[in-house]
Amino acid sequence: MTGPTRGWLADLVVGGITGGVVGAIAAVNFVIFTGIEGGYEATIADVFEQNAALGVVTVAILIAGPVLGVALARRRRSRRERPSR
Repeated sequence: MTGPTRGWLADLVVGGITGGVVGAIAAVNFVIFTGIEGGYEATIADVFEQNAALGVVTVAILIAGPVLGVALARRRRSRRERPSR
């Protein structure tokens, strides 16, 4: 693997993992902030049982983390690879 494929793979792995960690932290903080019973120990099922709308938002945060991580990694790589003026 060389060239753009290696860059995409690196961005996918590093951005996805980093974004996933940040998304998980944000989701846990969201659950705690909203007052879900059990706080940081609450599972996704617990959140949905108590409030379905908050469950949907929590899942959206968990999905958005890796997606935004990869997007930011791609953006950073494209800026780095542009010829400077």
